[in-house]
Amino acid sequence: MQKRWMLILVTSLVLVLALSGCIFRRFSVTVTCTPLIEKIEVGTRERDLPYSFSVRKGQTVNVKAPLVPGYDFEGWLVNNELRETAEIAVTIEDNTTIKAIYRPRLVNEMTYGGSGEELGKGLVVESSSEIVIGITSSSTDSSLILENKGGSDFWAPYLQYASGNYTVEPQLSLGGSKDENLLDTVSITGGYVSVGWTVSGDIVYSGGGYPYHGGTDGYVVMTSNDGSLKWQTYLGGSGDDKVFSVNTTVGEKLVVTGMTTSSDSNFVDSGYHGSKDGWTAIMSSNGTLITGLIRAYGGSEDDELLYGMQTKEGGYIVCGYSKSSDGDLNTLGRSTGEDLWIMKLDPQLNILWQDLLGGQNNERANVAKEVSDGYIAAGFTESTGGDVNENKGGKDLWVLKFSFDGGLEWSRTYGGSEDDEGFDIIETADGGYAVCGYTESSDGDISHENRGMRDLWIVKLGPDGYLEWESTLGGSKNETAARVRETEKRELIVIGTTASSDRDIKR
Repeated sequence: MQKRWMLILVTSLVLVLALSGCIFRRFSVTVTCTPLIEKIEVGTRERDLPYSFSVRKGQTVNVKAPLVPGYDFEGWLVNNELRETAEIAVTIEDNTTIKAIYRPRLVNEMTYGGSGEELGKGLVVESSSEIVIGITSSSTDSSLILENKGGSDFWAPYLQYASGNYTVEPQLSLGGSKDENLLDTVSITGGYVSVGWTVSGDIVYSGGGYPYHGGTDGYVVMTSNDGSLKWQTYLGGSGDDKVFSVNTTVGEKLVVTGMTTSSDSNFVDSGYHGSKDGWTAIMSSNGTLITGLIRAYGGSEDDELLYGMQTKEGGYIVCGYSKSSDGDLNTLGRSTGEDLWIMKLDPQLNILWQDLLGGQNNERANVAKEVSDGYIAAGFTESTGGDVNENKGGKDLWVLKFSFDGGLEWSRTYGGSEDDEGFDIIETADGGYAVCGYTESSDGDISHENRGMRDLWIVKLGPDGYLEWESTLGGSKNETAARVRETEKRELIVIGTTASSDRDIKR
């Protein structure tokens, strides 16, 4: 009998312990915010962010969002479910992330140019008060743009923030008697390097550079910190050649990417395949190509590489689009039209892995960057089906996250019933992403009425691609954004182009 009671007692204790484990189980709670405030009220006390703690199952956590000058509170993201009131109570049933979402207001906007056309494509942010912008300019009547050489020229002025505005000193434009088109700008010790293309044959090359080869040539320029010319060079062959992006490497070399239809001059022994090829090259800081480090990629159809950067281990991530199913792409499955193309290269520019992604229409990756836990790419898709989860209409902004070994972790489309596209993406201080480009939509993911034609579009995503907020800016004509950067003050600075003189465009 005593053994029986002991058994009952032990069984009861086990049952009580098991039940108490269910009833009193604890879950972790983390409270964060888009990175602009340091404290938030949790319960009855202010807490430093990020704030992590544990609570029992079923316990209620109260959080309150403060007013922040210059920002609009959008709501609380509770495990990616948006609650739009400033003060909420969350009943904890699982591990929970609570994030305050603030949309920044437009603090300042400036326009630069003359009566001609200026296209903003390059952006270097030294600090929140010092930036360099890369512009294609065709104006001859601006006191800021000195000595237009003919047609459109490169112009990369230094801007300094003072008394509520960015001020700029007059600066020479660079180029030849015909057209140049600037597409990217990067900082390097002693100055800045801008890249693009030219059809001028009368530019005096310098440094360790190369002469004009014919047709459209890539054009690479280094200016000093005061805007004076340090060196300039052509890149190309007898066909058409363009440089789309430039970044610096460890050791301050330059990695450039682009398009070529040449197999001679700079592209001898580069492996040119036919039609348009994408290409990547490594240059010294004085404009000389590194021997053996220029390579063309593609097949017999049109292929272009639109962006490239060095990765932490010394290789390169590059991206663009491809229409080929032979040559370097003969082992990859492809859809119809242009497919988004991403490649990982080793330090000698050999392909380590690559992928084509798309549907029945066209896709492109305009940019791909290394982030803390892999690679992120942004561009557009026009497709439904295939690798595209959802098409909202026309072109959609398409963002894709890859692991370091090239595995696709997630992809999402964003936009409305008209065309929407992304040209740049950065990882932000809170572990999410900011994308810039344009939208022609006023429905779907776009919460604002279209201001007219094409609007500049900024999109803020969480680490898993969740759309936290988006903002459109512009006037009654066309606007687009080319580059976005985050400052040390967690501000976003965007460069783009406007054809408007109303609404958000004040000057």
